[in-house]
Amino acid sequence: MKRLLRAMLMLALVLTIGAGALAEAAEVAGRIDFTENIAPYEGKWVTFDDGFRLYMPKDWSRLDVTEEQAQAGLFYSEGNGGSDALVGDVNMRVAVSFAAAGELTALDDLARDYEAVGFTEVTKLDLNGIQAVTFVNRADDYRGVAFYHTMVPGYVMMVYVTPCGAGNQTVNDVGSAILCSLSPRDAHE
Repeated sequence: MKRLLRAMLMLALVLTIGAGALAEAAEVAGRIDFTENIAPYEGKWVTFDDGFRLYMPKDWSRLDVTEEQAQAGLFYSEGNGGSDALVGDVNMRVAVSFAAAGELTALDDLARDYEAVGFTEVTKLDLNGIQAVTFVNRADDYRGVAFYHTMVPGYVMMVYVTPCGAGNQTVNDVGSAILCSLSPRDAHE
């Protein structure tokens, strides 16, 4: 968790240069339209006041966020407590955070910024109507998506999943389903 926090702090510092907002639609590599039946687990929708939601494994629980994590922009964490029937003895977690967008105003800017600080497999995708950048940090064993706040200009939201799942197809599939489920919050939620 300390590695994830350190990486989030580094990213927050890179992103907090000023204020900005998504100015134009970027060309993306593809679109993912998530449906609950493609997730390899029974799930629950977790809805965020920030205008989006994620489809999480139903047996996972919300984890406490420390003061240090909150100061770094982390505001939500959920996990399997170290093991579950789905992935076995693999400690899986999801973290959701935010940072000021600074001078970043377009998806291309966000992708370049992630590449510049060393993330790999940076790809621009449309996830259920939300334009996002996907990224991987193999050294610290997490991956995620970043996107401009859906309601408040000038902020970037990030969703992280750990571990990446290299060598474990089920862990990989669970993480992919969570990240691909990123979608706009239903107006009735």
